[in-house]
This record gives sequence, structure tokens and C-alpha cells, in this order.
Amino acid sequence: MKSRFAGFVAVFALVLSSSVACTGKKADRPGGGGPSPVSEGPFRIEQLADGIPGWTRTGEVTTYTKEGLYGYMDGGAEIVLPYGFHELSVVRFVPVTGEPRELVLEIYRMASGEDAFGLYSTKLEGGEAGVPGTRCDSWIAAGQASLVKGEYLVNIMAPDTTEKVIAAFTAAMEPKIPGEGTVRPKGMDRLPREDIIPSSGRYIKGPVAARNESPFLEGEIWEFGAPGEGAAVAFSAKYGAYPSILKLIVVEFARVPEAGPLEEAVLASFKEYLQDVRSENGIIEGRNEAGRWFFFKKAGRLAALVLGDPNEAAARRRLETTLDLAARSSTPNR
Repeated sequence: MKSRFAGFVAVFALVLSSSVACTGKKADRPGGGGPSPVSEGPFRIEQLADGIPGWTRTGEVTTYTKEGLYGYMDGGAEIVLPYGFHELSVVRFVPVTGEPRELVLEIYRMASGEDAFGLYSTKLEGGEAGVPGTRCDSWIAAGQASLVKGEYLVNIMAPDTTEKVIAAFTAAMEPKIPGEGTVRPKGMDRLPREDIIPSSGRYIKGPVAARNESPFLEGEIWEFGAPGEGAAVAFSAKYGAYPSILKLIVVEFARVPEAGPLEEAVLASFKEYLQDVRSENGIIEGRNEAGRWFFFKKAGRLAALVLGDPNEAAARRRLETTLDLAARSSTPNR
């Protein structure tokens, strides 16, 4: 059985992301929370794994570092590593009574709470229900669940187990995870509030996460693959209501991009995917076959993309409002 990351497929879709916010943070708040320090060392997974009502641990805890992660995830490590991956602990359980049904628990320790949230946000596919009885951001679906708390991302996979049982396991396990709640990057406050779909915000790091977010973010010109503090990051959210959902992305570069190359790359990608493409007054725009509008503009170290707005005038206003808000916002913690 593989993690949801292992089967991650890049798609360009505008879907609703849903999660349950921790106490003290509203579910529809795209930002909030400050930097969370890394603990002095990983807590003992055995302390968490033992004592879950109705379940017993089978075998020892398996720990993966960066090198081992590639083999475990069968190619999925490239989306994990940019988020400051430290280690992954995997524990397997079976019920104390009844038919043997294996449950696999994955615990990712990341560099910070912001990184843990970022990795968590890449997994949201839309319409997920929160895990009953948990206080942190979480989702539950058939045969699996996930939550993010402090610098830890937790995945539960149990394909032969009911959602009710998985929810009970997750709720019993959550208090054992260190941390005080889910931490979102401050940079997500750069996203406008009006018409935002609750809990749709994503924190994007690394070229794989960027490419999965949108084909318009593909390519070295965006610098998502730059080493260390030189890498760009992005924040995205979805707006409107079905079926007229659009996506808004704010990209923050580590330094002001050279004038010209980025705009040329965006213009080329717009022409590849869209029609009626033009560039005027620093704004690149185009429409898709369904008549939805796509806009791009760069301002200093920031760039904004409005993707799939059904209203041209509204899309222009959203683009300018977003860049104005982003310019007035404080630099996000990375």
C-alpha cells in the first residue's frame, strides 16, 4: 500500500479544497499563524503508536530519511523534499479483535509547521470532509485520512476499514502528536478574501508542486527549483462557486526577476494553451475555448495569475487588487 503522494497525478483542475481548522483559526481563513520552531528532536513514535484503543502495533517502527524516501514513495519524493523533509516514520497496526485489517500510519516530520501545512495542502483534491473529533486541519475519505499538526503531517491508510473506525483511530492519535495546531504561512494573507472558497489555500514550494498546481507555472524561469533561500514560493486559492470556479496564484520570487524573460515565457505558455492572447501595459491575457479569462502581471518580486475567470472585467480587477494587497503584505515566513 502506497502513500497518496506516491500516486499523485498532475492535473490542471479547479476544485474545492476543504479541511477542518484548528481551534482558534477559522476554517475559511487562508492565512494565519506564525513560524513554528522545529523540535529539538523527533518524539518517540513508539509512544504514539502504543495505546490506541482497539489497535495493536505489528512490528517495529520503520524510519526513512531522504535517501530511503525515494524507494518508499516510488517517485513521489520530489514533491515532499522541497518542504523541508526531515524524516518519515511508518507504523503498521491490526485490530485487537475481529478480522485482521491492516492500518498503516505515516508520520512526516518537516522543517516547520508552515512546511507541514504546505505538504498537506498539495494533497487536497476537493470536497474532503474533516475528521470528526479532531481539532487540526484534516480530511477523511474512503480508506484513508490525514491531518497536519505543528511540524508533522500524518497519513492513515486502511482500505478495508470503515470511515467511522478510521476517524476514531485518528481522533485518538491526534493528541499524541506534538504541536499546538495547524500553522499556515503568513504569505497566504496575500490572497484576497472576497469570494474565496473556504480552506482552498495552498502553499507551493518546489517545481513538482508548482507544475501540479498549473501548467503555467512550469519551467525553470519560475525558479521554484532554485536552491535554498533563492527559490520562489507561491500561494494559491480558489474563488467563486461551482461551476464558475477560478484560481488565483501569487508567486513570490527571492529576487526581482530580470525584465523580459519571464514575460516572454508566460506569453509563450498562454499562446500554447489559450486563444486571443495579447500583451499590453504589462498585462498578459487570453481566453480558453470555454470563454474564460486568464491574466498575468508582474510587480517587483511578485507576480499574479488569474486563471479561468468567466468575467473579463472582474478578472482585471482581481489581478490588480491581488497585486496591491500582496505588495502591502509583509514578507511571508519561509
